[in-house]
Amino acid sequence: MTKEEEEEKLELPKVLRAKKKELSEWYHQILFLADIVDIRYNLKGMNVWKNYGYETMLNLKRYWDYVFKKNGLKELYFPQIVPIEYCEQNPEWWSGFKEQGFKVIAGEKDEIQGALRPTGEAAMYPMYAMWIKTFRDLPLRAYETVSSFRYETRHTRPLIRDREITLWHEIHTVHATKEDCLKEAQNHIEYYKQLWDFVAVHPVIVDKPGWELFPGAIGGIEFYNITPDGKAMENGSVNILGQAYAKKFNIKFKDKEGKENIGWQVCTGNGARLLAAALIQHGDDKGLVLPPNIAPYQVVVVPILFEKEKEIIMKNVEKLKEMFENAGIRVLLDDREETPGRKFYDWEIKGVPLRAEIGPEDIKKNQVVIVKRNDGKKIAIKKELFISEANSLLKTIQEELLKKSQKETAERIGYADSLKKMEELLEKGKCVKINWCKKGECYDRVKAVKEGAEIFGSDYYEKKKGRCIACDEETDNLAYVAKTY
Repeated sequence: MTKEEEEEKLELPKVLRAKKKELSEWYHQILFLADIVDIRYNLKGMNVWKNYGYETMLNLKRYWDYVFKKNGLKELYFPQIVPIEYCEQNPEWWSGFKEQGFKVIAGEKDEIQGALRPTGEAAMYPMYAMWIKTFRDLPLRAYETVSSFRYETRHTRPLIRDREITLWHEIHTVHATKEDCLKEAQNHIEYYKQLWDFVAVHPVIVDKPGWELFPGAIGGIEFYNITPDGKAMENGSVNILGQAYAKKFNIKFKDKEGKENIGWQVCTGNGARLLAAALIQHGDDKGLVLPPNIAPYQVVVVPILFEKEKEIIMKNVEKLKEMFENAGIRVLLDDREETPGRKFYDWEIKGVPLRAEIGPEDIKKNQVVIVKRNDGKKIAIKKELFISEANSLLKTIQEELLKKSQKETAERIGYADSLKKMEELLEKGKCVKINWCKKGECYDRVKAVKEGAEIFGSDYYEKKKGRCIACDEETDNLAYVAKTY
């Protein structure tokens, strides 16, 4: 598609596509219409965050900063340019990113100075090796939030598959023992559960198949969200690296007896895909439905103006805005020269959780009319109760969105005990649970059933006695099959 065609596609539609029928088109439209990102920057997979989208994303980042720091993780920053010699310290890691790596050239001879970081290991671990000398330097528990760069050759999708992965956090820890390493990984799972609750999306948590692990890693847990069309979006991973990377990057320490030991490591990462999951899960045919936790404005105040009462109405809405601000609620007063209907439409597109309306009749009745974005319910509230009721409604909306996500995620997943049944469910747009023995040849048989569908992991918590769907061997392992992003 040419740039001109892309611009036309983005700017001309006046009505959103139906989300259920045309999810991909809906998603691209809503990112543009709701001022989340603009994809017309003339480099593929590199997008411009618009203010509304960026503030939404920053609310999410502020929360992970809070969760991480509350639990003792220290925030660091490393340069974006990674020396090639750092990359080459782990040849297996570098071979996986060499073709996707952006090279940085400078000087009269255009010499390669390094690579733009595809992930953080090669930038961080040589420094960790310098910092860690004895057991007293452990554990080292840190994270950073930066951009990562990968020259994606596949179809890019804003916030889902980009060449510049913006607002991406990585936790990298080093421990003295395997036990401490495994405990840390469990902590990271719990941190991520808090992030998912914060965006009101219910994830699927899986063990990675062995061949999907980082080279030399001893385990890996991934989070996925299941989209309305039954596809699985990888959305965060906890990687138990063991000692593999510490050996490559020479991360060693002396114990109490002066004996040299190799560190044990965990790395965990995610970013804007969490926001993408929330936008896709909660949005509807009218636009976004933002969880109150991440909405730039939790309430938009819309005055219903008539010329005779204009002055008194504006005094009332200004006072209401001040009350919200004093209560710590993020609020916007929409005093543009537009009709109320146009304002309602604009804020429905942007998914503001609550809309507060005040007109002449409301002033007479000493009330405010509030409209919930997630279900459209209108509620008349006396002004003296409004702040407490608004706070209560924001909490209710957050809870309702999470419960809805839990219900819909469960509905998007079916169970199959035969390859034929699995194929039927996949044809219906379902994600499918199956019993699987974890053998590679059975994985291949499952993958061959439906083009694009594959096993993306085994349920981290649930077990179910049965027989492998491919070889009939007894197993209690439950795996998920779906098309993935």
